[in-house]
Amino acid sequence: MRGSLRILLIGCQAFGFSMGSFAQLTTSATTLFTASSTTVLATNGAISNASATFNFNGTIELTGGNQSITTSQPVTIGGLALAGIGNKSMGGEWTITRELLFRQGLLVPNTANGKVVYTGTTPLQGTANSYVNGILYQRGTGTRFFPLGEGATYLPMSLNNVQDGDVELGVRAFNSGVSLTLPLDLSEIANNRHWRISTSGGTFRGSPASLYVPGSSVDGSGQLVVVQAEDTPDATAINLGGGLSGDFVASFLAANKPVLTIGIGERVDLRILDLITPFNADNINDQLKIVNIEYTFDNKVTLLDRWGVPVKTWKNFRNYDDAINPNSDGYDFSRLSPGNYVCVLEFQLTPDSPVQKLTQMISVLK
Repeated sequence: MRGSLRILLIGCQAFGFSMGSFAQLTTSATTLFTASSTTVLATNGAISNASATFNFNGTIELTGGNQSITTSQPVTIGGLALAGIGNKSMGGEWTITRELLFRQGLLVPNTANGKVVYTGTTPLQGTANSYVNGILYQRGTGTRFFPLGEGATYLPMSLNNVQDGDVELGVRAFNSGVSLTLPLDLSEIANNRHWRISTSGGTFRGSPASLYVPGSSVDGSGQLVVVQAEDTPDATAINLGGGLSGDFVASFLAANKPVLTIGIGERVDLRILDLITPFNADNINDQLKIVNIEYTFDNKVTLLDRWGVPVKTWKNFRNYDDAINPNSDGYDFSRLSPGNYVCVLEFQLTPDSPVQKLTQMISVLK
């Protein structure tokens, strides 16, 4: 850091910070008072805090191999930098307000007794050699990038255009798949990655998500999309759509469920047949028919005459010749005058998918 005060500490350190505008670091040889954000405390040993709650505006730089940094009380620091190969285990509650730098090594939060929260405005950046192996929480708006991974696998993601700045959003990556029930518009989901979102301190209304693609089991297999689901066994997957942007697939719709993964999107071929002939005796095309309507979760069908006046409306339409669940309303299509009509189908493929609309001109023949 240019113009910064840099202090190298070797061995095991113990923090004893005074309350107020200054912070006090005590070792066997040195006592330091500082309130400067440019102060860097570099250490290759373990750090343990057993004092009261404190604030330190500088940056702690972890330069050793496997290191432990723990606190028994909530801690707020300006910055944390990973600068040495190995695991940096963090126990207790840590809030990082300005910078969280990933140069070398893995940050491993111990979520059994606390959490790590980043509240800075500068987007985080990780690498395949330096990321968070565990849950990372962030609080703030805009794009929140999560440099995550599990074991030796780098699996970053981001939540884009976050609006709920008072909510702590925690994300963890997994290098395994998740069991989901696939709707018609999804043919496959990744079997070697997924992400789980947790929230604290408020309600998350959702935001579009970008998921890391390289190495995915579905990479290059078709139209990649972002998939979300509830965190329950064999929950129904929801297709959020997606487009590739560099190494990431970005969802078209907002993600607001706790489980995210990458999938292959499929087009659902819903077709409204354009001919009804109820006046002859061949028992063919006597009623309205919509191909694959049984795959919709919810639908509304409206038949309009040539002037746009509704003639008949169906809620959760089913085909009259459906072998399993036929329509039994007994509507007589011979009541329709010969001519042209418009059929409007509004539908959802899953409970949480967007409402889509399909319109088709229909001819009723004598």
